[in-house]
Amino acid sequence: MKISEISNNKTSAGYILEPLKQKNIFEIDKQEFIKIFKEKGVIIFRNFNLNKENIIKFTDLFTSKYANDALRRTTRLGNKNIHNVDPGIKEMPLHSEASYSPSWPEIIWFYCNKAPLNSGYTTICDGQRIYKNFRSEIKKFFLENQVIYDLKIPFQLKQKNIITKIKKRPWHIDYPGVHDCYLNLRTNEVNFKLKRYAVVKDKYNSELSFVNHLQIILNRDPQVKKIYLEKKNAKFKKIMEEVKKISNEYIIDISWNNGDLCMINNQRFMHGRRKIHKNEERDIINIQTLKSSF
Repeated sequence: MKISEISNNKTSAGYILEPLKQKNIFEIDKQEFIKIFKEKGVIIFRNFNLNKENIIKFTDLFTSKYANDALRRTTRLGNKNIHNVDPGIKEMPLHSEASYSPSWPEIIWFYCNKAPLNSGYTTICDGQRIYKNFRSEIKKFFLENQVIYDLKIPFQLKQKNIITKIKKRPWHIDYPGVHDCYLNLRTNEVNFKLKRYAVVKDKYNSELSFVNHLQIILNRDPQVKKIYLEKKNAKFKKIMEEVKKISNEYIIDISWNNGDLCMINNQRFMHGRRKIHKNEERDIINIQTLKSSF
């Protein structure tokens, strides 16, 4: 295989893997890919003839369970585990996919059907690099303070003829940090709050990563009603201004080629999107691995 850096500057993180010959990707020992992924956190598979017909066959090699994506995203290619990314042309700030949810995917996959030429780049940023560049005061702040995500998650009833006069029904989700949980059968939503730290330990190297949903714009994700600290702190706004400045220094743009498949450690890296020019087409689909098989 040919191995090259996604970026050659100081923010370098992740590898682009390409075949030296027209080799079938399914003939390569997947342990080679796993070793690289554990170390780097991001892999772009390029020129491996991965296509819409076999991408799930490939992601299956690394997945023991897929995540349920948001209902607002339509399925693609006749497969319930393949979805569109969020529509629109606006820039999307850095975030870890569903990091506010009990169903927080370990791996995010992006497959490029149609690459834009001069805009709409996917952005990635290594949460470990961000954390290492925090001042001691900021590290201490996020290690001590938990974030509360106030959520409304839509669901589909298996029995559509269920009628209830009870607007809200007490509920629970078997996940640490979930509280104030209830079921709303009139709106078909589960409402709850989730308590979680903004810094987590990576399962592969035990390094701390700043990886969360704190930089997202609320109206871009309708499932998130509010984001706030468990204990109100006047320093939070000023600290987040510094966090965004540090994060922006280490953002990498992924310049897509048609047929690229990108594998991202979603509990180490955050991702986003640059603004898409109105005259450009962009077609990216995503797959979410809730639990890896390695």
